[in-house]
Amino acid sequence: MIVGLKNREELADGWARLAANLAASRPDLTLDGVLVEGMADKGVELIVGARNDPHWGTTILVGFGGVAAELLHDVCLLPPDLPRAAIIARIRKLRMAPLLDGFRGAPVMDIEAVADVVQRLGQMVAATPAIREVDLNPVIVYPQGKGALALDALISL
Repeated sequence: MIVGLKNREELADGWARLAANLAASRPDLTLDGVLVEGMADKGVELIVGARNDPHWGTTILVGFGGVAAELLHDVCLLPPDLPRAAIIARIRKLRMAPLLDGFRGAPVMDIEAVADVVQRLGQMVAATPAIREVDLNPVIVYPQGKGALALDALISL
């Protein structure tokens, strides 16, 4: 994976490096293409997940993601049908919640968009018993009115 490419020249150089690395390490394989995606803007990283448990039913996890998910374990568990206002209130109780509220002059983040992600994920998982688990990490939250974007998703059936 190569990230942060800014122009066609860097893309061409990245392609050449990928092809050379593959040829050196796996000469038996043929590279016939790559996937190029735009870089997401920076924002606050959250983790949002869900699990269908045979004993507990559907539970939703939301908290601070990326490195913070592993380091701080700043998360909460929610039922899948929690009203939007209750989701927002619970997120605001997380230790790192000030990062969503304009901490030290940063922009106020779009917590409404986070509530949308949590609600929709809860609805989807509760309505789909075949889903065992969903992990969205990171979900990047942007300034108010700009939404949230899941950069990586894993769904286990």
